[in-house]
Amino acid sequence: MTTPVFSAKLDALPATLELFRDYDAGGLAAALAAGFRCHALSIGSGGSAIAAEYLVRCRDTLGLGPTTVQTPMQAVLDQHDLTESDVWLFSAGGENPDAAAASRAALDRKARSIHLVTRNPDGAAAYIVEKGGGSVHVVPVAEPKDGYLATHSLLSSVVGLLLACDQASRDPRGTILLLDALSSRLTDMRDPATRTSRTAAMSHLRRTDTVVVTADPLLRPTAVLFDTSIWEAALCHVQTADFRNLAHGRHAWLHHRLTETLILALTGTDSRATWAAMETLLPMSLHRLTLDFGSCGRLDNAFSLIDGLGMIEAMGTVLGIDPGKPGIGEFGRSVYEDPSLANLANAMPSHVRHKRAAIAKWDAHDPADDPLYVIGRSRLDTLSQAEIGGAVFDYDGTIVTTVGRWSVPDQAIVDELVRLHRAGLAIGFATGRGGSAGEDLRKVLPAEMLPSIPIGYYNGGYLRTADVDIDHDHPPADPAIAETAEWLRQRGELFLQHEFKHREVQITVDMDRLCQPYRFTVDMEACPPFADNRVRVTGSGHSYDIIPATSTKLVVVDALRGQLPAWAEVLCFGDSGSRPGNDYALLSHRFGISVGEVCGAANGCWSLFGADPIGPDAVLKILRALVSSENGRIRLDVASLGLDRR
Repeated sequence: MTTPVFSAKLDALPATLELFRDYDAGGLAAALAAGFRCHALSIGSGGSAIAAEYLVRCRDTLGLGPTTVQTPMQAVLDQHDLTESDVWLFSAGGENPDAAAASRAALDRKARSIHLVTRNPDGAAAYIVEKGGGSVHVVPVAEPKDGYLATHSLLSSVVGLLLACDQASRDPRGTILLLDALSSRLTDMRDPATRTSRTAAMSHLRRTDTVVVTADPLLRPTAVLFDTSIWEAALCHVQTADFRNLAHGRHAWLHHRLTETLILALTGTDSRATWAAMETLLPMSLHRLTLDFGSCGRLDNAFSLIDGLGMIEAMGTVLGIDPGKPGIGEFGRSVYEDPSLANLANAMPSHVRHKRAAIAKWDAHDPADDPLYVIGRSRLDTLSQAEIGGAVFDYDGTIVTTVGRWSVPDQAIVDELVRLHRAGLAIGFATGRGGSAGEDLRKVLPAEMLPSIPIGYYNGGYLRTADVDIDHDHPPADPAIAETAEWLRQRGELFLQHEFKHREVQITVDMDRLCQPYRFTVDMEACPPFADNRVRVTGSGHSYDIIPATSTKLVVVDALRGQLPAWAEVLCFGDSGSRPGNDYALLSHRFGISVGEVCGAANGCWSLFGADPIGPDAVLKILRALVSSENGRIRLDVASLGLDRR
């Protein structure tokens, strides 16, 4: 009688285990240890989803921090910033398009670090990860072509993590001890008597039955093993739930389909009593099988996965299905190899993801808009083709960081501004500040530049050139601002510290002095000048500015346009491009570039880099990409920024 493919694969597993006698888990151990107190995202699908779940248990036992498991599609479509998260990718061959898509998404979401665990160092996923500065951890397998249902690649990933965790634990049990324990478990799993016993335990199972896998949450890797393997091998129906989730309503299934259900309970030391209490209440005629794995630690979970593979073999034997070769439709391979997710990931570089997150926060995307990647690509094309004559910069959060706003601009920024001025670029500044911005610029820019640089102080409420000290040249007072200041003086209940800055054409309220900073604009609805639209409120990263409704940073753009030829475009830079931000009007056009927040309108304010780099770092990169063209005009060398993937 021919040995089933799946059974033959199980019989060959010791060969893969033996390869770990010479395996150096040091690199993998160091990578795990480096994730201390960090969130991690663990990504896998199919058999690799089991390894992704095993990582959760590994990190949990080491006390490293919380871990979230996602499929590749979730990783591509999620929009959360990953700059504080490590990403772990699991893919046996690393060649399928979904693995490549997840790798690309991890890079574009700015993961703190990226680690790929694979048997194939030459796969597409490995190429993307290594090119992006991530790490590829290659684990050995005796049979590289794992076939249908992961066995060798699953064992390899799990053993690699187990040995690495042992090293990272600072109290190792030792590689030899662990490998010997696993070898013994594999021997028991393949023992003829054990196989006979497992098959007997499954003898009543029919293809029309449902296996309800109810498990200790600490044994989730094995619960996922049963879920994916039973489904992928088309053995029978399968559902998973922990013990108490089964108790909340799902028990109705057992009532209506008692004779069509097998309960497969996976228990541990802490969950035995919970399952025992439930089991005594279930009908005696309900088929059930309990597997207990002690403390549910790393080694116990590895044991449970080995035993789980044996149980899958037994189910296949009873049902007459070879889990290693169940037969698939001709369409199956095409579905598996479909590149649509990889195409989607490639169409969502960082700046597109950044805009997508802002639209999600606003929750008002216009379905008539083009897809974001089309809009983003169009904006890059527009920027790359433009002949640029001027540039207007916000100050705080743009030329200087918000935290370092009381320091002068970095010399690298100054050098680029001087270079571009001498190349013919007209330069202006639009700031929520008063005279301190001009004072700092006069400290760092050559004196001959200053008379040609317009500065829109107080969010454009007062326009003067940079050589003018407005501390000696005040703007006329605006009556609506004065009235608003008096109203605020009577509203001490709004403030933790009843202080704000009142200038002739602007009131500045620091957010950290407000009782409820995020509802300040709602509180302002009771203020008469605000209610009748004589003043408006704009925000920056640290304060609110109340300005006359007619004030706008665009006054600086208009000032530059007045001295430029008709062909010349004006780039605008700012960091507060959200709808309530004080750079919204300045940036919400095709030549506006945010180096911080963007708005929730698809055709509004965009960034070039996404969530990182931001502020002066982003500005510096863009300034360095402004170069002279063949006709002596200035253009933005978008290609040098590496933003667009076509």
